[in-house]
Amino acid sequence: MINRSNTVRAARKGGYQHSDYVRTESFELVVKEIYKKGIKGNTAELGVFRGEFAQYINAAFPDRKCYLFDTFDGFDANEALRELKSGNCTDAFVQAYKQTNLVAVMKRMRYLDNIVIKQGYFPKSLEGLEETFCFVSLDVDFEDSIYEGLKYFYPRMEQGGYIFVHDYNSDLRGVEKAVDRYEVDIGKALYRMPLCDANGTLVIIKG
Repeated sequence: MINRSNTVRAARKGGYQHSDYVRTESFELVVKEIYKKGIKGNTAELGVFRGEFAQYINAAFPDRKCYLFDTFDGFDANEALRELKSGNCTDAFVQAYKQTNLVAVMKRMRYLDNIVIKQGYFPKSLEGLEETFCFVSLDVDFEDSIYEGLKYFYPRMEQGGYIFVHDYNSDLRGVEKAVDRYEVDIGKALYRMPLCDANGTLVIIKG
């Protein structure tokens, strides 16, 4: 039997996620619930950056596909400009997220055969993908991208599945706006719980 907590801890290789105890420990508990309840579906992260959280997803779900959506080259220039003009981020922030590449991300992954790379701008990078999911991480920082992520993934979550929306309670104000906007669109409140982690993750449970 795989000790999933130890597997996730062993995947930690430094970076800012290494010190985000609340987020990673909460993730471990969510993984435990998914397996305990027999929730089916694959996993995904939209907004991978350097793979620091994606490595935990891959390590914790050795029997599931892990779809990684990212440009691996920074933000969409038009969306970044809109967020800059709205005062939701700084130019330094935008430039920093160009410092990644696919090779570095893949070096962090434990179960390489489970990784499915979807490189490009979301949602174009979907290319007709139809899957169901038990766990998804949305970490794309900006309003429109978070909104598009919810719009695609939430209907495809298995009952009882979890979405982690990173930066919900942070200086990236577009993230919270995106969640509120999606609730208006579907005409109901999501089952949600905020975490007190480093960047204010919001946990959404598919009810």
